[in-house]
Amino acid sequence: MSTVTYAVTDAVATITLDDGKVNVLSPTMQQNIHAALDQAEQAAGPGAVKSIVIAGNNRVLSAGFDLAIFGSGDAAAGFAMLRGGIELDLRLLRFPVPVVIAATGHAIAGGSFLLCSGDHRVGSPTMRCQANEVAIGMTVPQSCIEILRMRLTNSAFQRAVGLAATFTGEEARAGGWLDEVVAPEDVLSRAQEVAAGFAATLHTQHHLASKLKARAAGLAAIQAGIDGLAAEFGGR
Repeated sequence: MSTVTYAVTDAVATITLDDGKVNVLSPTMQQNIHAALDQAEQAAGPGAVKSIVIAGNNRVLSAGFDLAIFGSGDAAAGFAMLRGGIELDLRLLRFPVPVVIAATGHAIAGGSFLLCSGDHRVGSPTMRCQANEVAIGMTVPQSCIEILRMRLTNSAFQRAVGLAATFTGEEARAGGWLDEVVAPEDVLSRAQEVAAGFAATLHTQHHLASKLKARAAGLAAIQAGIDGLAAEFGGR
């Protein structure tokens, strides 16, 4: 069974992540997300897709990278998974149509970077946002720090990176993790409603050109971090 499903309604493509557990960003999950994004991007050319929604399951958006791979002793596999996940985030930040994230559950570690890669993010009072790396014995990669720097307020950014602070509800919205907080049962429908509004009102060509200009410095910093990952983590 695929970990990702793809459906289009009224020019909105909904990409749902569900591995039956906590949506780890394993190589397989990353590959399946890219395949769905490829479909959306191809459909965007003729205007069949004008916005996308990325949703999780009823437990999480994503709990981050597959720790079993990190702990397997295969440094090359762990490095490839890490790099691939950050490259996925960068793709979303550059995506040609608006990206709405339906945070149907918690966004932890790599899932928090995925959350911050959307143009508009809808969550609930009960979901948690946390970059928990320093709490589990990891250093936050520079490229991931740059993703958070783009989206969070300075205070939330410092607490998120250095203290692995957990944010929920209105605090998450005020800190820049979320753009809207709604009831848990309304997260997906509200995200699709927002995406439909973008599809109906925005000119995608100008949307893309404008957001790439607005994010130019941040995107360059993220790419530099990706390019420096091997040196940052000991040449793995």
